Amino acid sequence: MIRVIITLSFFILSITFGFSQKKWSLQECVDYALENNISIKRAALNTNYSKEDITIAKSRLLPLATANASQNFNINSKYDRLNPSNRLGVSASIDLYNGGRNKLLIEQANKSVLSNTVNLEIIQNNISLQIANSYLNALFNKENIKIAKEQIVITNIQLSRMNELIEAGVKPRVNLLDIQATLASNNEQLTIAENALDLSLLNLAQIIQVPTKGFDIKDVVINLDKAILLYSNSKGIYDKAVDNRPEIKKVKIDIENAEIGIKVSQTSLKPSISMSYGLNTALNYSFNKDDNYPKIVNQFDDNHNHSIGISARYTIFDAKSRRASINKAKINKEIIEQNLIDQKLQLRATIERAYLDAKNSLKQYESSLSSLTSQQESFNISQERYKLGAMNSFDFDLVKSRLFNAKVSVINAKYNFVFKSKVLDFYNDKPIVIE
Repeated sequence: MIRVIITLSFFILSITFGFSQKKWSLQECVDYALENNISIKRAALNTNYSKEDITIAKSRLLPLATANASQNFNINSKYDRLNPSNRLGVSASIDLYNGGRNKLLIEQANKSVLSNTVNLEIIQNNISLQIANSYLNALFNKENIKIAKEQIVITNIQLSRMNELIEAGVKPRVNLLDIQATLASNNEQLTIAENALDLSLLNLAQIIQVPTKGFDIKDVVINLDKAILLYSNSKGIYDKAVDNRPEIKKVKIDIENAEIGIKVSQTSLKPSISMSYGLNTALNYSFNKDDNYPKIVNQFDDNHNHSIGISARYTIFDAKSRRASINKAKINKEIIEQNLIDQKLQLRATIERAYLDAKNSLKQYESSLSSLTSQQESFNISQERYKLGAMNSFDFDLVKSRLFNAKVSVINAKYNFVFKSKVLDFYNDKPIVIE
């Protein structure tokens, strides 16, 4: 038993260690989630569950066969005679006509399976988009850490330079305090950036449902030297999405299913005809208290009988319940038709908003690049002036801080633009690829 526990523990640790050493690509994250995510598994089970309804519906077209057996004991009033008897029989019945209800139920079951299959696709798509967003967010935080570390390197150089000037008697020691305070602020910014990365990796690991300890992603360099928006307007994306998006397909399938539901409810207004067959027999035994052995008489040949019947059924009065059921089916279809209109409006709004966000984030990226160029030039000049003693540490810190903010603005705008572009690709039925 102890050996089994040790082996199992080693196996679990090896799996966890393997996850912690691995650096995940976006495609690996998506593939793993699509195979292991609980929501996806649940949706797949719902699809398999609904497939059984097809089997049930098809079974209604076949005869229903049953067998029956009974054992009775007849005892006379003096309790001196026991007369057991057996009844055995088989029977079968089949619907000859019920307004086409059985075939409609098969068609309805097929539509339900198709609806659940498309719903599975919706969940897979949504999780893939969530993973892409979280993956980009983690990459963004990694770049933030690089910028924060660059600030610390520059401040440390500045601190070393100030120590040299103080030792040479050129600068008073009080100037060292300002730089030390700046270094502490830079370290705080690095800590904030590292915490943001940890949270983004945690969120990504939880989406794909892997152990969070040691989880990491591959470093991907995203260059936008020639950042352009591939789409001239949102209308073309919407026109394609409204024909291909699974959200719209599902509602259309549900409308078709509702139409079948109306026909199913209307079959209750029609008569039903069924045919039945039965084979029965009886066996009787007599036991006398004075006999050593029972007297058994096989009466199968004498007592067996066949029965064949055809029956028709039509409801004359049901207090309008059938009409109410038909009306409910019609109202249900109207509700789903309204859902289709709502889905299309939501889809249009989402695509138009994503397109506008992509345009604005591209403009923001271009303007932030321009600002970064200016801030970089200003920093280079200020750095030379600071080395020559023509600029104090306070003014130099302001220039350095503006450069830091400009770099953060650039990567923020860059990742915003990349994600919004990927959203447009997503609705344009293109795979999400980060490279």
